[in-house]
Amino acid sequence: MSLISVLPACGLMQPEVAMRSAVIEVAAGANDDTPIAVDFLAVNDPDLLKTLLTTSSGQWFAAREQYRRDYPQALQVWGLEVVPGQRLAVDRVPLAGADALGVVVFASYDAPGAHRLRLEGERDVRIRLGSRDLQLMQAGP
Repeated sequence: MSLISVLPACGLMQPEVAMRSAVIEVAAGANDDTPIAVDFLAVNDPDLLKTLLTTSSGQWFAAREQYRRDYPQALQVWGLEVVPGQRLAVDRVPLAGADALGVVVFASYDAPGAHRLRLEGERDVRIRLGSRDLQLMQAGP
């Protein structure tokens, strides 16, 4: 099943976030042993989605508030902060069911890099924040 599902509503097809749960695992010592901000974005504008898929996490976090002001109807953000060695399990993702054409995740590593994922295909998401980057893992315990 895709992370974005299409449900009929009043005869119209509206894509929405199908992700229902998330597990975020942070490696011990990750990000030089400092906290990492993680933002999940539900994006409901094709041009904004295209832009965000070429944006690095540094660019996102620097301009996050401006994006939120510029796209109040097209962008929903679920933000959290994790620490090295933490395992966070969320049974009810706040973005579940939100109108969206795509879901993008940014992690605020101190190291250079995109530190970005596009989520597709899962209702239950598992993300591993390693020492220098994040990756999508197979769902499971």
